[in-house]
Amino acid sequence: MTTSTIGRLARRVFLRDPRRMDPVIARFEPAEPWQTERIRTVVQAFLTGYNAAVNAGPLADVHEPLAALPRYYRPFGYEGAAMGFGPWALLHRRPLAGFEAEVGPLAPHTLYQNYVGFGWWLAMRPPFARPSTSTVLAGLDHHFELLPMEGLGFRTGFLAAGRPGATRRFARYGAEARHVCHQGFGRSLWFVHMGRPEAARPVLDRLDPAYRGDCYSGMGLGFAYSWLDRAGQFPDMLARIPAPYAADFWQGAAFGWEARQLADRPLFDELLDPLPAADRDRVHRAVRCVHQARRELDERGHRTAFYQAWRSLTRQHLSESEGAAAPPPAPRVPPGS
Repeated sequence: MTTSTIGRLARRVFLRDPRRMDPVIARFEPAEPWQTERIRTVVQAFLTGYNAAVNAGPLADVHEPLAALPRYYRPFGYEGAAMGFGPWALLHRRPLAGFEAEVGPLAPHTLYQNYVGFGWWLAMRPPFARPSTSTVLAGLDHHFELLPMEGLGFRTGFLAAGRPGATRRFARYGAEARHVCHQGFGRSLWFVHMGRPEAARPVLDRLDPAYRGDCYSGMGLGFAYSWLDRAGQFPDMLARIPAPYAADFWQGAAFGWEARQLADRPLFDELLDPLPAADRDRVHRAVRCVHQARRELDERGHRTAFYQAWRSLTRQHLSESEGAAAPPPAPRVPPGS
């Protein structure tokens, strides 16, 4: 058996057919049929990127198949390509520690999605894999070292169709990472109940109160990122979130819009342009709050659990930006209370 034959067989082990996700998506309960089709399209784009990375010689080979995706869904493709870095590294005998050096220059426009996609791969490895997940995270840029846990949490919730018991595994990753895992789990709930955030409440009410705000943050992120073309529906969605967690939903939406703006600024502006000025200003103001929070934390020299501090300070700035009209922050309940 030739080396090239062995390589082709090894790749076949890692490749994923998007149709394998159909039984999972069939368990979702979106509000309208078009939303089911959007979820399928997102999955198709994501796995297009993943499979492109698995098949890549140089990792830059992913650009050609991803260029064929519609612009709206292309960032999901790059997220999948970041997940595909894991098998690509195995096939090319590269260390996981090379993730930032390889994927950062490849797709700087999908900076956040890259880390989230990488988290999918970390979730696929067995718990005893080396290097350990904690070791991998510790080697990342401190701004984003927790962000792969969002992808891990999203994958967990997505494949479990929002089953709350799936969150038990998050405890193994430590206190701060556990919060970010729950944000990813909450983002999966947006897909499971797309357009019906209130339908996720029975699931969230079964979780430890300490992590419900994280889940609502994830739902806000999912709304903003997957419904950029429907950003004008934000007030309606926010009104359907329990008042104690409205600030978390808003913070998540701010991060989702910021990621979308970075991914494709011309498309971002094009989709927001038809909105009434007040709605458009709300989105831009939220993005500015994300930038302001990061800038202030950097100026303070903050490094520990940066992503968590970034979320918290963004919530504060969002509240200040809206004055008395802003929803109050969710109460922070100690775990296990």
